[in-house]
Amino acid sequence: MFAQISSGVTLGINACPISIEADISRGLPQIQIVGLPDASINESRERVRAAIKASGFELPLGRIIVNMAPADLRKEGTHFDLPIAIGILLASGQIKKPEQNYWFLGELSLNGQLRPTNGVLPITAAAKEQGINGIIVPKENANEAALIEGIEVYAANSLQDVANLLSSEQEKAKYFIPTQKLQIDDLDAQFGPDFKYVKGQYQAKRALEIAAAGGHNILFVGEPGGGKSMLAQCLPSILPPLSKEMALDITKVYSVAGLLKNMNSFFIKERPFRAPHHSISGAGLIGGGSSPKPGEVSLAHNGVLFLDELAEFDKKTLDNLRQPIESGEVIISRARFSVKYPSRFLLIAACNPSTGTNKVHSKKLIISAPLWDRFGLIVWVPPLKPTELMKFNPEDQENSKQIKLRVLKAWHKQTERFKNLALPTNNASMGPREIKEFCKLDVAAEELLKQAVVSLALTGRTYDHVLRTARTIADLSETTFDALLQEEHIAEAIQYRVSQEALLSK
Repeated sequence: MFAQISSGVTLGINACPISIEADISRGLPQIQIVGLPDASINESRERVRAAIKASGFELPLGRIIVNMAPADLRKEGTHFDLPIAIGILLASGQIKKPEQNYWFLGELSLNGQLRPTNGVLPITAAAKEQGINGIIVPKENANEAALIEGIEVYAANSLQDVANLLSSEQEKAKYFIPTQKLQIDDLDAQFGPDFKYVKGQYQAKRALEIAAAGGHNILFVGEPGGGKSMLAQCLPSILPPLSKEMALDITKVYSVAGLLKNMNSFFIKERPFRAPHHSISGAGLIGGGSSPKPGEVSLAHNGVLFLDELAEFDKKTLDNLRQPIESGEVIISRARFSVKYPSRFLLIAACNPSTGTNKVHSKKLIISAPLWDRFGLIVWVPPLKPTELMKFNPEDQENSKQIKLRVLKAWHKQTERFKNLALPTNNASMGPREIKEFCKLDVAAEELLKQAVVSLALTGRTYDHVLRTARTIADLSETTFDALLQEEHIAEAIQYRVSQEALLSK
C-alpha cells in the first residue's frame, strides 16, 4: 500500500516542495523515515504514532517506510508531523485521497492536536508558485498563510479535523480561511519616539534626516548622556512607510525565525528596529547555526539596526557586518546546502570616545578602518548645554511628522531617478556607474571636492560617500532630482566625513 502527498521546506525566506511518500509492507511493526531527516523529524515517529491512535485511527501493523524527496536535500522542522501522519492514513486506506492537490503543515501533539510551526508564510508562497490548490495548516498559523493571495487556506485544530476536511466538500467549507487583505498604515502613521522630545543636538537631527532620506549608515560619537540612544530610537519615526512587498519580506524573515507567534500581529506593518546587546555572537548578529537561522542583520531587513556601545562589540563580530552592508544579503553555507537571507538595513551605531572609565586619557575607538568607511555619516554628539536642558519646550521643536514630509519628498526624487533600474533603490546604494551619472558637480562644487580629497586624504570609498551624501542633501532641498550638485551640498557632506583622530581630539 502506497500514498504520496506534498509539503514544503524553507530555504532562507523561500521554500521548495517536498514529496512525502508512505509505503506499508509486511514486516516487523516500525516507522522508518528516510530522505535526510533531522532529529526533529526522526522524533516525529513517536508523535505520529501516538496522535494516530488518539485520533481514533489504527496504526497499521507492518513495516512503514516514509520517504521525503528529493532525498539529497536535508529536511528539518516539526511541521512534517502532519503530512507524515496523513501519508500513513492514506496508505492504510483509513482516509480517502483528496481530489485536489494540497500541501500539509503542522506539528502534532500526542493527543492528536495541531500545534503552530515556523516558516508557514514562505512555504505557502512556494505552494502558490507550484500551482497548488490549497494548503492545510494549524489554526494558529492560518492568518499568516492567508496573507498569500491566490491559494486556498484551511485551518485545522487536530488530525481528526484534517481527516474531516478531506472527507467531503461540505466539511471542507468549515475550515476555509478567507484571504487576509494586506493593510499598510497610512503616511501619518508613526513608530518610535518623536523628534520634538530630543533636547538640542540639531546637527545630529539633521544627520538622521539625511540618513533616513538616502539610506546612509550613521555613526554617533560622544560622551555619555548626550542623547545618542534616544536619537537612534527616533529614526523609525521619520522613515517612509513600507510597501506591501517590503512588509511581506520582513514577515517571511520573522516567520522563518519563529518570532511571529511572540508578536501581536501575524503581519509586520512597521519597519523593524533591532538593538542587540554588545555581547552578541557572530552567529547571532549575522545568522547561522547547524540549522541556519536569520541573525539580527536579517531581522532588521528594511528597517534599522542599532549598535549601541559599538566599541564594546567583539572586533571580529563587527567585521562580519562588512559583507551584509555591501551586498544587502547574507549567504550561510553548509556542507550540503546554503541559505540566503536578506539584510538590507540602515545601520546606526553609537559609542563613547574612550574604552572605559579607567582609561579616560587613553581614547581609542576599536573600529577597523574598513568598517569605519562603511558609515556614510559620522557625527560628534556634544554634551548638552544647561540652557538646552533647563529651557526646553517640546512644542517649540520640529516634530517627526514635519521631518518625515521632507524625507518623503527626497524618496520620491530617488524613485524618479532610479525608476528604470532594478538597483540601486536609494542614494546610499548607488554604484560607480550611478554616481558618475547622477552626482555631477557644478564648477564651485568640483573645486571644493578637489581640495577636500587632498587635505582630508579621502579614500576611494569615502570619496563616493561624500558624493552620495551630497546627492541626498540636494534631494532634501528644493532642487530637481537631476540638478547638478552645488558647493553647499558638497560642503555639508564633507563635514560628516572626519577621521577617528579628528573626533578623538574634541
